[in-house]
Amino acid sequence: MQKSIIAILLLSSAAAFANEAADEQANRTAFSGSLSRAEVNAGIAQAKADGNLRFDEYASNQQKADGSSRSRAEVRGEAIQAARTRVIHEQM
Repeated sequence: MQKSIIAILLLSSAAAFANEAADEQANRTAFSGSLSRAEVNAGIAQAKADGNLRFDEYASNQQKADGSSRSRAEVRGEAIQAARTRVIHEQM
């Protein structure tokens, strides 16, 4: 009885692993490209030259300065003073 249960479990696990192997093979086939590495690198170089490729997405996501005339120290001082006088809590 126990041997048959163990045999059934082993066969079912083997089928699951066989399915994973088939999935991996299908993925390799689906995602294999038709361009060589040199062709891809040439395309990247051309896109850089044309200005169509941005590598620095961090810089493009930065917020623009609002043109405030106050310095950071002035704003910080105002925040500290507001916290001391509890003006912040009254506004909330």
